[in-house]
Amino acid sequence: MKSKFATLLIFIILISISYYTKAKESSNQTGSVQSLNKFKLYLLGVGVEREQKISKQSSLYFSAAIEVVAPFYPEQPSRGSDVIRIDYSVNFAPILGLGFRNYFNLSEKENLKKSTTNNSASYFGIEYNLIAPILINKRYTTNYVHSISPVWGFQRNTLKNKNIELAIGPSFQTDFDRSRFSILARIGFSYLL
Repeated sequence: MKSKFATLLIFIILISISYYTKAKESSNQTGSVQSLNKFKLYLLGVGVEREQKISKQSSLYFSAAIEVVAPFYPEQPSRGSDVIRIDYSVNFAPILGLGFRNYFNLSEKENLKKSTTNNSASYFGIEYNLIAPILINKRYTTNYVHSISPVWGFQRNTLKNKNIELAIGPSFQTDFDRSRFSILARIGFSYLL
């Protein structure tokens, strides 16, 4: 229960910061981040996302998706073997996400007269995901998994209302009983709403 309350509190704080910063912005800035609503079609999943501009080069985003989750768990060697076995399972799971992006090459692209439409640039950021209980070893886990990932990614505007996106980074995941390091990787298309 405490983790659900903490997650809700973090969402409320970040939404408040986002609206406060939005009110302070001047309207005549060029080469800056835009606020976007997206329907996302991943290589292995679907979702929706709201990317909210909070400064000239930064944004917060909130997402809800159904994506593939493939947790890997090392297991102890068995039958006198020294080899550690890796147990894994592939699942589709509902995921709520919250993140921060800092687009680091917007002004460079603007100086080179390249398009920065629909946040078409590279970024560094951090992402928090709350993953619903998933199937492991033919039974569902009972705890939600919390995932924190520093990410590098990019968005490229392909057509008027479409972006191609890539995000990748290491991920620390825990359900407060077990913890592990993994990889966050996401590639797909965004349809701007």
